[in-house]
Amino acid sequence: MADSNISKEITNSLKGIFTSVNTDRLTEILVAVVLSLIGFLIARFVSNTFVRTIGARFNAHQRLVWRRGIFYFIFLLFVMASLKEAGFKLSVFLGAAGILTVALGFASQTSASNLISGMFLIGEGSFEVGDTIQITLIRGHTIEGEVISIDLLSVKLLTQDNIYVRLPNEQLIRAPVHNLSKFPIRRVPITLAINFHEDIIKVREVLLSVANQYPLVLSDPKPAVTVTAFRESSIELLFAVWCQQENFLKVRDEMQERIRNGFLDNCIEIPVPKMGFVDHPLSRPLSNDELDQYANAKELKREPDLK
Repeated sequence: MADSNISKEITNSLKGIFTSVNTDRLTEILVAVVLSLIGFLIARFVSNTFVRTIGARFNAHQRLVWRRGIFYFIFLLFVMASLKEAGFKLSVFLGAAGILTVALGFASQTSASNLISGMFLIGEGSFEVGDTIQITLIRGHTIEGEVISIDLLSVKLLTQDNIYVRLPNEQLIRAPVHNLSKFPIRRVPITLAINFHEDIIKVREVLLSVANQYPLVLSDPKPAVTVTAFRESSIELLFAVWCQQENFLKVRDEMQERIRNGFLDNCIEIPVPKMGFVDHPLSRPLSNDELDQYANAKELKREPDLK
């Protein structure tokens, strides 16, 4: 009954506007439009001014949230004032908006979950716009990219392949998120394998020398070489160097080439799979039936039917 009364009031209000159009009504509508336009300009000016002054101490994501919040708050006040100036009953529209909000809340539980998760992400501040993050989804798929937007429902990423990815906030709350650009330096781990007969001390000296001769590798923290495992025919090493965050991809690429050249100059071998043939002499030559027993097999004898 309440819903029908609200809808009737809205209908009567709209009919009253369009059926009794006169000069006064046109003037009120024009004033409402101008008021909304002025509100838009004022909201935009105030939000931008706040970001340039007080918001300068915030990070990029916090500035984005404050700018949107201030803009929509001020603009909404002017819109409500313009509707009242045009003759609309705000109580009727507010009641309809409340009923619509409750209906949408029950119909879109996933969106509500993403909204709450987005508030936790904004409050926690584990990453911000411009950071590079890596997330492993429930099915094992790994996504890595630069954060270009953090909204209330989702986070937008730009991958290294220039692909736009939208991740719901609920998944970011449930899955572990790796912030790869949180700190200014980053470690470059390189896994190597050497032959079992190689001198580990010599290999370590060669690797550390290669790292010290590369200017993009940091001296503090120092490069390190660690024996991680003994395989069937090789020794597995972990060679770790540190570099600035912006040089990570370049260092990871060029270090591979420098390690390869250092191993060649010092005659250090990397295990390579090999295949050989072993000749076993036969005690007697095979007959033609034995050589061709599969190609010229005799017909199979079927068991007699017992029925």
